[in-house]
Amino acid sequence: MGKTQVDVAFMVAMAEEIDGVFDLEQWDEAQPGPYGVREYRGGPTSAVVVHTGIGTTNAAAAAQHALDLYDPRRVVNMGLVGCLNRAIEIGVVHAVAACAFFDVDATAFGYRIGQIPRTAVTEYELKSRVPDAPEAKLISGDTFVTDPGVFHPDLNGFAADFVDMELAAIAHTLFRHDLLDRLESYKAPSDYCDDESTDAFDLNMPKALANLAGVAESILRGGPDVIA
Repeated sequence: MGKTQVDVAFMVAMAEEIDGVFDLEQWDEAQPGPYGVREYRGGPTSAVVVHTGIGTTNAAAAAQHALDLYDPRRVVNMGLVGCLNRAIEIGVVHAVAACAFFDVDATAFGYRIGQIPRTAVTEYELKSRVPDAPEAKLISGDTFVTDPGVFHPDLNGFAADFVDMELAAIAHTLFRHDLLDRLESYKAPSDYCDDESTDAFDLNMPKALANLAGVAESILRGGPDVIA
């Protein structure tokens, strides 16, 4: 299959998030492959949405798949997150300014927490192209977090607001290709990371997804020139 460059590749972990963020009547299913991919036919922006699946391994592989097939000019990760900062209102969309891994630990060999061995990066800086979106910092790992006290003490200086299971892996994949400047991420917290997070997730998901849908629509309406 040949590569056709698109303006935007949306990377989304869960089918429920895709259903809640995008008007799927404007999207066609792409040819069968290892990931569910839909192609946009609703406006001036050429776009695909990739259903990555949950977790860092799925997210990294899906990001590579999107790069290989679509060479997107923008890679936009969207989705729900757990919230570590109680000053942030549930459901409000934030642009992620920086992300890091919270469960990569090779400190016994002199690396910093979150630093993948044989690489120099310890956190990944992202930029937003959505005007006026408040910024947040995020940590990613393959553990569902209900207690902020589980993190390595060295992460306190990073001062993360959100936690998810995909973004840092997507960022690292693009970093390895020297394409991190293409990545942006918009997240809406569905719950605070505590013992009530599971019930709160189900309760708050519709509001958070509706807010993310507005951001996705603004990106799609922007057209191919909204890149710089």
